Parts: sequence; structure tokens; C-alpha cells
Amino acid sequence: MGTLKSVFLRRACCAVLGIAMMAAVVPSPAKSADVTPVMPFEKYYADLRGDGKFLRFNAFSGDIPGKRIKALLRSGQVVGDRVLLAEDVAVYFPDGYIVQSQARFGKYIPKRGIPAGSVVKADHLMENPRYALVKNFDKILGKECARSEYANGFAALRIKRDGVMSLVLETSGLYDPLVDEQTTTYTVTSAVQPVFIGNQGLMPELLAQCGRG
Repeated sequence: MGTLKSVFLRRACCAVLGIAMMAAVVPSPAKSADVTPVMPFEKYYADLRGDGKFLRFNAFSGDIPGKRIKALLRSGQVVGDRVLLAEDVAVYFPDGYIVQSQARFGKYIPKRGIPAGSVVKADHLMENPRYALVKNFDKILGKECARSEYANGFAALRIKRDGVMSLVLETSGLYDPLVDEQTTTYTVTSAVQPVFIGNQGLMPELLAQCGRG
């Protein structure tokens, strides 16, 4: 499996994925800025691991330690430009350099050894220890500067001083009917350039509210 991961990572360095652009020309992320901010939540997970190592935006994808790769993900027809880390954070690198991270925080998750598709009752679930990070969003992601109703929930934009912006989608908890409780799931998509956030119909509005439009 380690060899397979290495092969896909090498392929990812040469892969170019055509994505919808929010601007006519978007500079290469590797050349877009000299500063390479740390990805959200990386310092927290580094402390848990005790190794003090974390990933940065615009960093070379080949620098992702193989032991941290949990699964290879697919972006459309392309395999090898996106991976799932051991901490369940998806990292996207369409041309070999990290441009986006995405993490989801639900209050409840399946117990160890139970596939998500096999969850049919509350006994199959446990409280998600990572859900506690939601309380620290202001510190980790920056203060919320824009909010809008979106897809039966809400969307909020947070921007840190180092330039990292995070789109936070708030939706009802997937397992609410099983636990008989109303919870909120937070999906956090972070990047330095808004084009890599996605949600083209939403981002211009939120950026304008934040004074960045």
C-alpha cells in the first residue's frame, strides 16, 4: 500500500486539473506568495502526535508523510491529486502543491469498526472527540466576518491574518434522527486563494461582506 501511495503522489506532481475559475487568470499557487501559512488544525494534530510537524499551503505534495495518508481520493476523473489524511482531513493538490484542505466535524461518528453505511441505531455511534475544536474556530480559523443562509443551513466565512480563508458550511447532523437530538455538522474548506474554495455563487457575496471583494 505504501508503494501505491508513493506512485499516486508522484503522479499528482504532474497532474493538472481543470477547475472553474473565479478570475480570468490565477497564478500558480507555488508562486502566488512567499508566505506559506500552516493549514488549519495542523498544529493541534501535531501536538497530539507529538512530532511538531505540520503541513502548509503551497507546500510540495511529496512532503506529505506516507504514514499520514489514510486513503487516496478522486477529484472527478482524476485520482492522485487529493488524499485523506489520518486525521480525516482531505488535502487537494491539483498541480503538485497543496492549495486546499477540507475537514468535517459532526457531533457523532460511527464507533470504531462500524462502517458509516452500517449505522442504523444510536448504539452504533459515539461522540466525536474532534467536535470540541468547533469551540476554538475563532482562534484556529479567525473571526467570522460574513454569514449567509445556504442550502437548508448556513455558510460563514472566516479569514485569518496570515491570509488563510475558511468557508464553513453548517448543516443538520447526519445522525440526528438516530440520537433524537438536533446537532450541527460543520464542513470547513480552507485555502489561501478563493478560487480553490469553490462555491463560486457564494464566495463573492461573502468576500464582499468581509471587505475582500
